[in-house]
Amino acid sequence: MFNGEEFDPHREESDDFQSAQRHSIYDDDIGASNPFAAGNLGDNRPWDSGNRKEDNEEIDDTQYTETQPGTTSRHSDNATDADSNGNDIQISPEASVKKPAVLLKFTLGHVVDRSKRAPGYTFDVITNLLGYKMRKYTGVERNQVEFERLEAHLRATYPECLVPKLGPGTTVSKYVPDYENDRLVIMLLQQWLHRVSTHPILQQDYELRQFVEAPFAFNPALTSSASGSALSITPQTGSGGLFSWGKPKQRRLVRSANPTPFEQHLEMTSDNLDVFQKNISDTRRWHGRLARTRARLSVDLKDVGAKLVSVGVIEHNANLGRSFKRLGKCFLHIGACALTQSNLEGSRPTAVEDLYASACDNVQKTMSNRQVIFTEHQVAERQLERKRQAVAVLRASSNISTDQAQDTLAEFNVAQAEADSKRQRAERADRVLAADLRAFEYYRESDLRAMFGALGREQLQIERQVLSELKAGLEFIRNAYRSDNASDNASANATAIANNSGSHSEE
Repeated sequence: MFNGEEFDPHREESDDFQSAQRHSIYDDDIGASNPFAAGNLGDNRPWDSGNRKEDNEEIDDTQYTETQPGTTSRHSDNATDADSNGNDIQISPEASVKKPAVLLKFTLGHVVDRSKRAPGYTFDVITNLLGYKMRKYTGVERNQVEFERLEAHLRATYPECLVPKLGPGTTVSKYVPDYENDRLVIMLLQQWLHRVSTHPILQQDYELRQFVEAPFAFNPALTSSASGSALSITPQTGSGGLFSWGKPKQRRLVRSANPTPFEQHLEMTSDNLDVFQKNISDTRRWHGRLARTRARLSVDLKDVGAKLVSVGVIEHNANLGRSFKRLGKCFLHIGACALTQSNLEGSRPTAVEDLYASACDNVQKTMSNRQVIFTEHQVAERQLERKRQAVAVLRASSNISTDQAQDTLAEFNVAQAEADSKRQRAERADRVLAADLRAFEYYRESDLRAMFGALGREQLQIERQVLSELKAGLEFIRNAYRSDNASDNASANATAIANNSGSHSEE
């Protein structure tokens, strides 16, 4: 995606992109897919499912290099290949060995340390990137505050990149139990680490390496940007000034008078994200309300079940008492199922929807940063044109001193270098943003589809449990009344027989 080609917003993605394995926070193998991978997106890498080494195994250097078809050995000096006619062709050792795949893998532990103010995590790292002191790190400890510092550093240093949104250290729903809360937090954090470590630009960051190797607390020095621009990040929450209240106003994309095709694509994306953000925020609010309603319904169902069991205990009719107790157990089971549904609806959907509602603001901010970068490029071009005119005036003059000529030429060279730097950065911003937007759409589709699919499957399973419990209760009550009627008929027949025998004896 970062091959320098011009981005066409109307171009359809390749079949490999459409058929690539979907990655979501509910998959067992977190981080199996990478939309930034060039070529075949579905290739099996050493850390993918099926070929993944265990974390406690040593890394084999041979798994990062592959031989071309037809070679006898990847270290052979006489490697050969066959052309279309079957003739052998000599291949140099450099051409027979592929470049090692870039590897930076984070594996998060399954325990969240909540003994301190900020939740803490433990993770392992495997890498072959240059600059790291070791190939494998185990038991690295970082807390939620340090993760937020790393996210803030990445956003400030790379304003043209779509830095993934970091998940919360805890869920906002009080109906979610602790074990489900920790499981969800770990999955969201593992997802964020995977997407940062597979980003071709973010994975090379120096502070990310310090995040892994720092022996004590991680506290990066926040910079404005990688190229010294005036771009800076805005706080996510809080007031905008001494006499301001509420959240700061988010930067939005400014419409251009003569937009390019890519700028038209960005404007359309901005409009779509505005609509999506509003709808996903409303969906999150209604999911929270539904979870609270189900929680109250669960309490009411359990109360009804407890009362029915109490009625069955004091009922003098044995069959009716058993029916009351069985029906009360049905209500107790349905109440437990309603509580499970409340936990499901108050944890996964609300967390993912909150995450993408905030991610929409980050995308809008990144597109606005792109406009700032292009504005700086235009300013640099105007400065260069003024310096060029000054040089032209200097050449047409005959009474200009040597010092003044040298100063003018030096200023022109500085302006030209600045303009070239701004132009290269603007071109790079378009390439990076185009690739990041495609990756964002890929992640958004796969995450939401997996989240709603998992929720639907779990809800269907719970409804089946409720239905089976109701069927079992109904069958029990029917059998109880059948046995009651059978006993009544038997007693009636016995009474009739006794009466008949008494009349015969009297005769």
